[in-house]
Amino acid sequence: MTSMQRQSTASRGFSLVEFMVAMVLGLIIIGGAVSVYLASKRSLTEVEQVAAVSENGRFALQVLNYAAKHIGFYGSALPADIRLDGSLGAVGLNCTGNADAYDTDNSFFAVRATGPTVLGCITDAMPNTDVLVIKGVVPSPLYDANPDDPNAPRDGTISFPTGLDSETAYVISNSERGIILDGADTAPDVREGNEFALGVAWPYRMQIFYVRNNPTGPTLSRKVLAWDTGTASMTVQNEDLVQGVENMRFLFGFDSNADGDVDTIDDLEAVTTAGRWDSVTSMQAFVLLRSDNADPAYTNEKTYSLGDVTVTPGDDVRRVLLHTEITLRNPRLVLRGGA
Repeated sequence: MTSMQRQSTASRGFSLVEFMVAMVLGLIIIGGAVSVYLASKRSLTEVEQVAAVSENGRFALQVLNYAAKHIGFYGSALPADIRLDGSLGAVGLNCTGNADAYDTDNSFFAVRATGPTVLGCITDAMPNTDVLVIKGVVPSPLYDANPDDPNAPRDGTISFPTGLDSETAYVISNSERGIILDGADTAPDVREGNEFALGVAWPYRMQIFYVRNNPTGPTLSRKVLAWDTGTASMTVQNEDLVQGVENMRFLFGFDSNADGDVDTIDDLEAVTTAGRWDSVTSMQAFVLLRSDNADPAYTNEKTYSLGDVTVTPGDDVRRVLLHTEITLRNPRLVLRGGA
């Protein structure tokens, strides 16, 4: 073979068969790379959604846990020994019945939302979810004088570390009695020999936790007692806490023989029917959260158990169910003390 023939043979390129084989192999490689990319992206989306929902859920349980641990706490006084100051103004947008902002005889209970309107002050509740009512005081007391300094001058006026805030309601209490008043009103003299001798001022708090049927997505919200600058009085206002909470349920452990130990666990309807709210010493909270975004490539076939009810969504939204058990320290101490 001449050198010219060898050169022609070497430079003639790929045949059609060789080109088709190379193209098929290239498509297989590209398809595999695309599949790996899509799978990785789908996995990343799932991880991000579950992580975000879980973080929101942990915060929701933390808020509920902190509030529940202070159930029944009014400083040194018992709820039944607290009265209202004669100058205490009406509460705007107040709740009704046992949920009345200043009704300390009903400091803790729950109801089930059968529709959007609940307790006279909630108009946007998610149906078939539980609503939790908690009243008490904030553990940030104010004193007549520094309690750690026996030589500090005491004039009967609450002034340490600060005076009363005019836009806050307080419970001033000693070991025998308490009174709820606005910080703007005249507080009782807490010097020895007076009705509220050695009394301490505790900021008063009412909280009603519920699942709000928010247009932007279900939300854990709460009603609180706050200052209304428009009318210069206390009013019940709304606070959105955690986005994505679509259901909340509770189970309650109560003490039927007053020994301070839980012997029965039931849902709120059973506790209400039995009239046992004053015997509840523990609670279990179940919070079901959903992702903000749906995933068309995902079908949620899981069944979630929220204590006394199960939920099977059957849609394309990822969810996380979180649960915690909370011991109610103050009610348990009251029961064990025989109060």
